[in-house]
Amino acid sequence: MVFTAPVGLIRNADGFDEVAARIKPSAAALWDVPGGSLVEVMDDWVECKFGKHHGFVKTKNLPGVEAQASGAMCEVKDSYPGNSETCMRRHAEQDATIGNVLCYVPNGLDQVELVDRWVEFRWKKHKGFVKARHVTEAPEGAV
Repeated sequence: MVFTAPVGLIRNADGFDEVAARIKPSAAALWDVPGGSLVEVMDDWVECKFGKHHGFVKTKNLPGVEAQASGAMCEVKDSYPGNSETCMRRHAEQDATIGNVLCYVPNGLDQVELVDRWVEFRWKKHKGFVKARHVTEAPEGAV
């Protein structure tokens, strides 16, 4: 799911009470977010591989990725109408400086291999990442 609402609901997809949160996707778990918690959804990222590169692309630039499993080859289509390629970042951060840009991936079918999906969130003044499968749209009216 591509998140359109600013609030998401944490629910462990494996049936546990809590979800492991990380400071960044590649880090070890730092704390657990209790199931049922409402979080501010800041961004939605896909960890993927393109040739020799292993990095992050925004979910909105990979149509249909939410229905794919790890290892699937995914389409790339930059969300900005005039762009023929999309940015792959070293870290899942809204930072397009040269130090964080790995490469540009051309639009087209079967361009990147899906590794995992991540949601960047804020909860009780803490910022972190959880696997996207543990976040659903919050109930209507939730704040």
